[in-house]
Amino acid sequence: MSEKKSLLKDAGVVGGITLLSRFLGLIRDAVIAARLGAGYYSDCFNIGFEIPNLARRVLGEGALSAFIVPIYSHARNDDETNGWRFVSNAINFFFILTLFMTVIGIIFSKQLFIAFGGIKFYTQNQTEYLNLGVNLTRIMFPYLMCMTLGALLMGILHTHRHFSTPTLGSVTMNITIITGSLLYLHLAPRDFTFVLAWAVVIAGVLRVGIMIPPLFARGFHYYPMLSLKSQYIRDLFKMMIPATMGLAVVEINISVDSNFANFLGPGRVTCLRNANQIIQFPLALFASAIGTAILPQISQMLLEDRKKELRETVSFAFRLLMVIFIPATAGLIFVGLPIVQVLLQRGNWTPEASFNTNYALTFYALSLLPVAFLRIITSIYYARRNVMGPFKASAIALCSNILLNTFFIVCTPLEHGGLALATAIADGINFYILYRGEKELFGDAFIKAMRRTLYRTLAASICMGIGAWAIHKGLNIYHPADRFILRAAYMLASVASGAGLYVIFGKLFRIPELDRALKIILRKK
Repeated sequence: MSEKKSLLKDAGVVGGITLLSRFLGLIRDAVIAARLGAGYYSDCFNIGFEIPNLARRVLGEGALSAFIVPIYSHARNDDETNGWRFVSNAINFFFILTLFMTVIGIIFSKQLFIAFGGIKFYTQNQTEYLNLGVNLTRIMFPYLMCMTLGALLMGILHTHRHFSTPTLGSVTMNITIITGSLLYLHLAPRDFTFVLAWAVVIAGVLRVGIMIPPLFARGFHYYPMLSLKSQYIRDLFKMMIPATMGLAVVEINISVDSNFANFLGPGRVTCLRNANQIIQFPLALFASAIGTAILPQISQMLLEDRKKELRETVSFAFRLLMVIFIPATAGLIFVGLPIVQVLLQRGNWTPEASFNTNYALTFYALSLLPVAFLRIITSIYYARRNVMGPFKASAIALCSNILLNTFFIVCTPLEHGGLALATAIADGINFYILYRGEKELFGDAFIKAMRRTLYRTLAASICMGIGAWAIHKGLNIYHPADRFILRAAYMLASVASGAGLYVIFGKLFRIPELDRALKIILRKK
């Protein structure tokens, strides 16, 4: 099987399961939004969750699982036993490390909650919300252990080209949280937040648990060892040091974001989070799927010094992402509000909350393509065992984000939309820095192919967006959507029509990668 076909097949497996996971994630968010709405109770939960969730951002979302792939691949090539000894050593080390971090986090939960978004509750003596947030943070801190160990096991299974079970972990998590939420939906909002916190921890444990059987099925043998003398474990630590340094930068950035949003008013933290969750749907479905599938291929190509195939594979992945994410950006900008209303507007979630969420979504949508590109280009750096490049780029980008946040909040009327716009610009800066660092990989032919795809895709996407907006507007003029069933029908009609228009204009403008993109979306080999 060719590398491109293998990439499409692996991405299809990951993307198919991720589609189910993200669909369940939308149901999860809808249930939570209906019960908590957009207010201080939901803000307390989201701030408390974000603190241990840093493990997912820094380790789980590509870093640790990506670091482990080239090192474990090299260890396996030397000797299978050495490979499993390295895995056991890494598991033992990260278990002890995250256990220590969890204990420290629980002890200092109050200080962490205040720093990560609770300054307003502390300075304005809102003790009810402050105490609630602190208690929720303490409950959810073990989630840090689960996500770190889960990222480690995920990387090992990815090296064996087993993608289904690690991706099913997210499905398990969402089902657990949805089940817990529905069982206790009758509780008061404050009590309901505690149910959510415990459900998050249980879901994290289950996510790790389901990856253990396939690991043993692939010959895993556990060694009760903890040695820092192994060259492989030293290589992993060398790669983790910049990631740990990057953690401090991420912490500062999230702290500034959350505190700015909290001071803007009740529910702004929740609106930003839900807008970001909607953005994560296409990213997880396509960018993460392609990025996850491409990393083992990149590692193998570098080991075998297959530079031409590496360049072709990366170029193909980039152009594929453009064909998918440029129209996704246009769609969210033109018909974002109907999507938000259908997903969230019920129960205690108000039309004002939908408007505020869509306002942030419009700016977040601009980050889709840069973030999608980042999933690919960081894989190249990690496969080369170059972690300082991504660290320096992310540090510059995150510092830029903080400065832009301050500028947009203080000097413009954008409010929480400015926070989302700052994030989008910072993501673009991050990608540009990494792109410049790998410039020798991208020759003139690469740039020419990218430009051709960019211009044609952009033209088709603008036509699609205008068409989808006009269809939704026309339906509302004909018969206003005053009920959920009508809102859902109009939204689906505009999205489906927009997708059809994109394919038509894409064929008309002869977008080269359109057929390949359709194969991934339709799950065809």
